[in-house]
Amino acid sequence: MSTMPKNNNIQSPTIHPTIESIRSIRKSFHPSISIGFVPTMGALHEGHLSLAREARRKNDVVIASIFVNPTQFGEGEDLDKYPRQLERDVKLLAEIGVDHVFAPSSDVMYGENHVTFVEPMGFDQTREGISRPGHFRGVATVVTKLFNIIQPTNAYFGQKDAVQCVVIRRIARDLDMDINVNIMDTVREEDGLAMSSRNAYLTKEERDRAPIVYQSLRAARELFDSRFARGEDEVNADDLREVVTHVLESEPLISEIEYVAIDDLENMMPMEKVGDGGCVVSLACKLGSVRLIDNIVLQ
Repeated sequence: MSTMPKNNNIQSPTIHPTIESIRSIRKSFHPSISIGFVPTMGALHEGHLSLAREARRKNDVVIASIFVNPTQFGEGEDLDKYPRQLERDVKLLAEIGVDHVFAPSSDVMYGENHVTFVEPMGFDQTREGISRPGHFRGVATVVTKLFNIIQPTNAYFGQKDAVQCVVIRRIARDLDMDINVNIMDTVREEDGLAMSSRNAYLTKEERDRAPIVYQSLRAARELFDSRFARGEDEVNADDLREVVTHVLESEPLISEIEYVAIDDLENMMPMEKVGDGGCVVSLACKLGSVRLIDNIVLQ
């Protein structure tokens, strides 16, 4: 257990590199104390910090985790170059008033001969799951482990990773975890780009063009919202997909459109028609060589 140097009289959170350390603190809290938990992979941006602020407002104690989880990265993905900047991240969390930071190594989280994983059935068949085989097994496993270690009252996640949010809710429900899973709106830059640690990979020109991703989703919203003016109760999923694709294809720096998915809000299964119950429109594309994901909820 260690603490970062204090800055301008801000109380720095206690850093826990081991499971034993964070569990010792967790066991010291009275049962009536509410624990807010914000799991992250570090390289924090305003999206993460907004989750921490919400946790701070709603809970007696706030714990964040910083762990780049290797089991959710596939072959050829950016595990090795994913930004790691613990000192900066802890400073940002201190300014919000986070009390504890769990920052384990891979060896701590996945000990020798680790063989147990959590497999959320069906999610490898979602469009994101098809693009990233095994990703959601990695997400489900690490989140289950973190929930078991921290045992929070409330946990906070961002909507930007749409399928992940559904997976985590299912984990808590299916495994009877006494945890409130809170999904917060995606935090965006002023030009609409969803905040992401991977945005740092974009060149200046790519960053300037990146708002096209959200613009494509807004085009889907406009089509959905105008259905009544056209005398329609429903919108064809193919029409929503087509309008998103059309906007993305208008940008020459979009090198690949991996998918545009129109899915059920509860289970992320594909929909053919969208009515008052709504849907989530999600996409993955490459801007240059950088993979970007985003989504919008239509209701």
